Amino acid sequence: MKLKKINLIFFLVTICILSVNAQRITLEGGYFNPKRVGPVTGETYFDAIRVGALAEYDLKYNFAIQSGLFYNIGYSNKMQRYAVVGDSVVYNTWSHALEIPVRVVYYLPLFKDFKIFGFAGPNIQIGLIQNQQVDAGLSDELTLMTGIQSGKFELYGQEKLNRINLQIGAGGGVQWRKYSLKGGYDWGLNNLDRTKADKVRQGNWYVTLGYQIK
Repeated sequence: MKLKKINLIFFLVTICILSVNAQRITLEGGYFNPKRVGPVTGETYFDAIRVGALAEYDLKYNFAIQSGLFYNIGYSNKMQRYAVVGDSVVYNTWSHALEIPVRVVYYLPLFKDFKIFGFAGPNIQIGLIQNQQVDAGLSDELTLMTGIQSGKFELYGQEKLNRINLQIGAGGGVQWRKYSLKGGYDWGLNNLDRTKADKVRQGNWYVTLGYQIK
């Protein structure tokens, strides 16, 4: 665990050093909507906000490379009902995570100060904290069958979820002078369930406003 923390710190410091030498830096913030899906656990949606910064390096023929660092915080309220009337479980979850995207961007100028763009590439999500409150209203039989009990849990600390979520994504947007508006979607690639009881993947769509400061 200590080695993982050292590698994460080294990676974040590297991102900061590269950002200093970037040709452009854009501050961004917007709505973020993760969706976690597993055949056993079903679907879990989060409403979240996402803030951070992107550093950009120009290539030839209107192409560029982007990378940066984002922080997102989200909340999920999920009720799981069972066949027996009145039996249900409510999950209230707060999620905190970092994101490190690496994108290839193509800009298409349309007229003075206005351009459209598209981008694609990998995204790495690093889970920080995921606190969950479980309120189980189940019969004794269902409790024994499912093993679900009420309580507070930290899903990363109790080794229920993988912290690293590898994704691949694409999107596009518009830019006018120093302002930009974009949206996109990232598809989850790896299984997040550490218990091996399910195959859980998490994707997310987002819409973001940006302002170029450099």
